[in-house]
Parts: sequence; C-alpha cells; structure tokens
Amino acid sequence: MKQQPDYIKLVEPYIQRAQEISAVDPVVSYFCKYHAARIAIASAATTGGSGSGEEDTFLAQLLDQLEAEKQRIADSPHMQDDTTASQHVLGFALRVFAKADTEDREGRASKATARTFIVASQFLQILSSFGNGGGVTEDVAEKIKYAKWRAAEILKAAREGRLSSPPPPGPAPAAAAAAAVQSPPPADVLGWPSPPTTATTAAAASFPHQPSPPPLPAASESPAFVPVLAANLPPPPPPPPLLSQPLSPSSTPALDPDQMLDPVVAKKAQKLARWAISALEYDDVNNAIENLREAIKVLTPFSNPQ
Repeated sequence: MKQQPDYIKLVEPYIQRAQEISAVDPVVSYFCKYHAARIAIASAATTGGSGSGEEDTFLAQLLDQLEAEKQRIADSPHMQDDTTASQHVLGFALRVFAKADTEDREGRASKATARTFIVASQFLQILSSFGNGGGVTEDVAEKIKYAKWRAAEILKAAREGRLSSPPPPGPAPAAAAAAAVQSPPPADVLGWPSPPTTATTAAAASFPHQPSPPPLPAASESPAFVPVLAANLPPPPPPPPLLSQPLSPSSTPALDPDQMLDPVVAKKAQKLARWAISALEYDDVNNAIENLREAIKVLTPFSNPQ
C-alpha cells in the first residue's frame, strides 16, 4: 500500500505565518499560503496524487482562500508583477531576520530569538515560489542556512542551561552558514517539520504563479480552514478564587441591561487585540496602535461609569 503524503504537517508553518501577519501585511500573508499550496501540489505530484480525503479537502479550501485573497489584494502596489512582489516579500523577511540578528549579536538571544530566526528563514524560503525558484539568490540561500544554524545554536545553549555566545562580528560568515549544512538543526526544532526535499521543490516548478483553481465548492459552503494547533496552546489559567464572604448590596454595582457586553462585540475586540499583538511581533507599532484604538472604540459604549 502506497504511503500517503502528509500535506498538512508539511505546510502548517507557512499557514501559521500567514495567519499571524494577515492584518500586518496581507500581501506577504497571501504568498505564505501560495507557497504552502505549491508544496502541497508538488507533494501530490511526487506521490501520484494519493492524498487522503482530509488532505484533498485541505488543499481545495486553501486554493479557494488563495483565489479570494488574490482578488482582495489585486490593487496593492506590491502586486504589480513578480519582481515587485518578490522584493516586497524579501524586504519583510529581511526585517524579521535583522530583528533576530540584532538580538543575537547584542548577546540578548533567547528561545524567542531562535523562533524569530526560524520564522525569518521561512519567510525567505517563500521567495522560491517566484520565477521557478529564482527568488532565492545566493545571498538569500546563505541567510536561510545561517538563520537555521543560529536557531539551532541558541536552542542548544538553552537546553544546556547556558547563554548562547554571540556570533563573530561582521556579516553572517560563510563558514557558519556552511556549518548549518554539515550539522543541520533537528527536524523537530520548535515542533516544525523539515522543509520539502529538492525533488518536491522541483516538482513545484510546474505550479503557475497566482493560480486559478479548478471549480470547487463556494467558500460559503466550506468551513474556513483553521489548522489544529490546540496541542501547542498553553493550558487555560485557573479560575479566580471565590470570595470568602458575599459582597454587600451597596458594594455590588447594578447591571444595566443596555450596558451588558454584546458577545459579538467582545469577539471583535478580542480579534483586534490579537492583531495588535501580532503587529508588535513584527515591530509594526502603528498597526498595533490602530488596532488597539479600534478595540477601545467598540468597547467604550459598554463601559461602566466610574
């Protein structure tokens, strides 16, 4: 019996990156999902299209989302052509790389720095979707190797209970990047799978840029795709302790039915707050402030007068 490909685990890191930055940069978010689709289709091609029903449904929903998002960002100045789009993705990826590199060289590396290096390598890897892989120049390839190497070194130091030594001064040394190839980080670094093989990447070259998917069920007929990441979430906080004595009537404010928080409004405020947190992950202060202000605006009508 032929082994079935595991598309979902293979592309989950790129789907997760897309969700994290959907409000920060919709264009880069789109190309994260586009790269994921290329990997999934290439995996299907190398196995004769023997995906499971779950994987086929996943890919169909992903292509539906790609088509809808491509229409939403069609007027973006970053979507004029492949060159413009790839330069925009490159600039975004290099900003993430620079953030991790600065922390590392200043001796402030932590597990969060290692994660940022891995995330930067994934954003840089997305460039392989442009021009049959032409977006990954020699310099970009070196940065991908270097980012993985530094992430592995930082995590190794953390496991051994010591601080990671900063890299040598100057640009990322070629010797260090080469070390990443000789001693690559384990496949389960931060719980993410290894990148696709060269054969898979080559098969993806036949996937055209900005695809037009075959007729599939309308997005309204299919549930929105949300990867199952519950296993990675921290446990919920314990409930607050109960009061030993009940509050006196004078200390308990009366609830005005008109001021009770609407669940729809609460959900919107939570979403805006998550977007603000996501923006801060990428140092986008303006976007974070804008989302927080919008969250305050929708909650203000339900606030209790002091």
